[in-house]
Amino acid sequence: MKLDPRCALLLLLSYLIALASIQPGANRLLLTLCALPVVLLFLSPVPRAELLAQAAYVLPFSFAIAAVALLRGNTAQAVFFLLRSYISILAVLITTKLATTLELLRAMERLGAPRFLIVVCEFVIRYIEVLRKEADSMRLAALCRGAAQSKLIAASSLGMLFVRSLERSTGIHNAMLARGFNGSLPRAYPMQWRLADTVALAIGIAGIATLRWAA
Repeated sequence: MKLDPRCALLLLLSYLIALASIQPGANRLLLTLCALPVVLLFLSPVPRAELLAQAAYVLPFSFAIAAVALLRGNTAQAVFFLLRSYISILAVLITTKLATTLELLRAMERLGAPRFLIVVCEFVIRYIEVLRKEADSMRLAALCRGAAQSKLIAASSLGMLFVRSLERSTGIHNAMLARGFNGSLPRAYPMQWRLADTVALAIGIAGIATLRWAA
């Protein structure tokens, strides 16, 4: 049974707080907490290999911190930072596969996140593909006219894309105002918090807290 997105978001937040509170050197505790998303990964109907590969994208950024520990000769601490950042991103990716991004944004709104931020994120998600197709069309049109690939052409195309995006966003905003837009998007399916969500949240937080602070 699928959990309410608010429950999934609260469980993810609890896990990330527990993971972030681990001090460098507590390697056994880190490995214990790392087991939670790994078990969830193999028990959930998610693309395992894809998520494991995507989580590795954070490693080049985390290596900047790990490099300091390596320069000090503390290899264990470097591995600690890399593993903690990797498993944090993996937990986030698993959550985004179990609940859609729009569902998670709605959950954030219901939990008190600023409505303006939620609406902006929803519009970005809805229209980022439109902008990508617009950029592809402009690039193809430029190539058909014999334009060479250069930084100048790319810069001018990017500027024109911003102009077209502004025109499109203005038209969309006016259309929404004409239809009675009041700052929030309509919700076709309201969220329902069930007893199972309460039980799952209580058991999840208790389990995370036990693994983190019982030792």
